[in-house]
Amino acid sequence: MDDRTGRRYGRRLTAVALAAAGVLYGVANAFYWVMFPDDVSETAGNVAVAAGNLGAWRVETVLFALAHLLLLPAMAGLAVALGRHRPLVATVGGSITLLGLYFSTVHLWHYNAFLGALAAADVDAEAVRPVVDALDNDPFVMASFAMWLLGWMIGLLVLAFGAWRAGLVSLWVPLVLTGGQVLEFVSDGVPLKIVVSVLMAVGLSGLAFGVGRQRPADAAGRTEAPVAAHS
Repeated sequence: MDDRTGRRYGRRLTAVALAAAGVLYGVANAFYWVMFPDDVSETAGNVAVAAGNLGAWRVETVLFALAHLLLLPAMAGLAVALGRHRPLVATVGGSITLLGLYFSTVHLWHYNAFLGALAAADVDAEAVRPVVDALDNDPFVMASFAMWLLGWMIGLLVLAFGAWRAGLVSLWVPLVLTGGQVLEFVSDGVPLKIVVSVLMAVGLSGLAFGVGRQRPADAAGRTEAPVAAHS
């Protein structure tokens, strides 16, 4: 397998991971808000929420975990594909995004599994409030939470707009992802959260199509090589 063939397979794998992660992320987000429509203002309250439908809580945890496991290689592959066109943007955006996804995965699994275990044991939310509040106020937990939110939001948009500037995708792709990310933070209620799910799935699928499709520059490189050999 030559280097060009390796790059082609790498692009295709990245495209598949991006598309699958986009669909799974959208499904997980929509599933969560449909099953748990009431927003909880404090972490301890999630114990009662999880106890109300523990099976759905477990399913939602697994869906988000799988989405993140797909997003990690997908974002790394996107950064590699972008690096051949915009190396600085790819390095900065890729680093921030991967850090955000790493902390997001750790934070998600830690909190969801912890709260689900408490709910399964019929522990009252009031009984765990001091422990949960202490965790929420811990500087390391706060730092990981901030890295999750800022890294995933900012890093993804840096990569998406970088892909547009590099000619890999159309402008609508980063704009759709921007709309999804912003709406996620400012919206409330199930209908708007479903819109977020759709926007993120469509935007990530747009990135997948842009990375996976055949680039004109690649085709030009293959047609020019034989000419150079005969000159």
